[in-house]
Amino acid sequence: MKAGWITIMFAAMLNTSLPTTAGAAAEDDLPPIGRSRFDQLIGNAPVPYPFSKLAKQINAQMQPDAGGLPPLKVTLIPLGRSLQKDAGAPDFFHFPRVVAAADGANKPGVPPLKDRLFLGYHEKGEVVEVISYNDAAGRFEFQIVRDYQKGKTPRVIYARRSLCLACHQNAAPMFARPLWDETPANPAIAARLKTARRDFYNVKLSGTDIAYFIDTATDRANLFPVWQTLWQQGCGAGETGDRCRRDAFAAALDYARFGKLPAPDSLVTLDRNWRVVWPQGLAIPNPDLPNRDPLAALPDPASDPLLLRPPLEVWKAPDKTAFVVGLAGMLDPVAVRQLAKRDLGAVLDTLRVRGVLAARPFGQAQLDSLLAELGLTRNTAVASLPPARAESRPLEDSRFRTHCGVCHDSTANEPPNFLHGDAASVDARLDHCAERIFYRLSMAKTAAAQRGKSPMPPSAILAARGLDAETWARSPSLDALLQDMRLRLRAQGRSPEALLARPYAQLRACLPPATPSGAERTLHAPSL
Repeated sequence: MKAGWITIMFAAMLNTSLPTTAGAAAEDDLPPIGRSRFDQLIGNAPVPYPFSKLAKQINAQMQPDAGGLPPLKVTLIPLGRSLQKDAGAPDFFHFPRVVAAADGANKPGVPPLKDRLFLGYHEKGEVVEVISYNDAAGRFEFQIVRDYQKGKTPRVIYARRSLCLACHQNAAPMFARPLWDETPANPAIAARLKTARRDFYNVKLSGTDIAYFIDTATDRANLFPVWQTLWQQGCGAGETGDRCRRDAFAAALDYARFGKLPAPDSLVTLDRNWRVVWPQGLAIPNPDLPNRDPLAALPDPASDPLLLRPPLEVWKAPDKTAFVVGLAGMLDPVAVRQLAKRDLGAVLDTLRVRGVLAARPFGQAQLDSLLAELGLTRNTAVASLPPARAESRPLEDSRFRTHCGVCHDSTANEPPNFLHGDAASVDARLDHCAERIFYRLSMAKTAAAQRGKSPMPPSAILAARGLDAETWARSPSLDALLQDMRLRLRAQGRSPEALLARPYAQLRACLPPATPSGAERTLHAPSL
């Protein structure tokens, strides 16, 4: 599959610039404006420990579920597909990964959390991976809480965004499709968890209900970039675009207050711009991984999260109803109720003239301006935040770091950090990892049906650099990397081609055996 649609989806729909080299600046990972919802939640205080205490703090900001379930939906995944998949070894069922999604309406005075906060926690990895929304920037941020263990001080950093996007190809959370066989919804998984341990951080073993709520939350969250794209690019720039956004905002407020849907002949500017901006249609991102039974005898290669996921569909014309309902869902419902049955037409016109409805991210800023114009407020406390910190970036001092450094030059062991350290250390690690590196690189030249693993670099990383898989497979750069690995393997008395006939799991582990410290065991990219 060509990279064109995925590149366009990243750059245009996700409203974020893409890194073009492995050595992109660390500042690219930091929010261009504003801060994540998780930062606002934690403020200047340490991240609460243990995880049950963090979950309690999050639940306290949302209204109870009408069905009696906690607003933070939490499940367990002992044998998953995230970068933490090996952290629990060999006691996977004693140390399962915790996955959580905020799925409750916010309380008065609290910014919305619903569909804006997703967590992945692993006790043995001493890490919490966080995906949370940045309202000001109109995008999800990827963060890591490291040293998340008793007796340590948790550290919050912004993750390497390009690494995260290798799996999170929509720059948003993702989850498996039904029947969610990696979770306790699978009776065999639930039974093994019950046998392994009695208490999992106050997380109850649940069936399909919790998995369904998490899946649905990720589906809604993945449409946030679509609504932002239509708001900014669909309406366009200038006065005409501002009038389009004024009408879209008015329609969203009407739906949020009265359940009124937009008329089919509304938002004519969106219709007109559509034919120019998206003549081939707008790709709607796919947040769903294939369902995977981790206890199945044979693994399904199609379940690899690194594989490019085609869009759910391609809209040939704007779905105005979905757009308006989506915008309404991004507003603070508590604040919207203050507007009651007010006539907002003249006030919205005033905001348009003042430039409040220009082509910038849609969110609470527009609502706050509307409330202020009416003499109302949203009554939300502003947290005092420490400076935002990002993971340092690798230097591009070799062809391996150029193509692989984003993922493999780090202080963490997952993905294998064979490019981290001085020249001698890197050379030794490349030797030790040569079998697996050669195998994964070779998959780029192997027909998809014959692949034992997905190729490296991942297709999404290539797409972010403007490359498609076919071009990369024929590139001199790939040939040079493969030749380097061939020479290393032959020097070790190994036949490179013979390795390709062996199961990948039987190849030598990528890193030398070690007993890493807690900091080294922490992982890099949130993978929900």
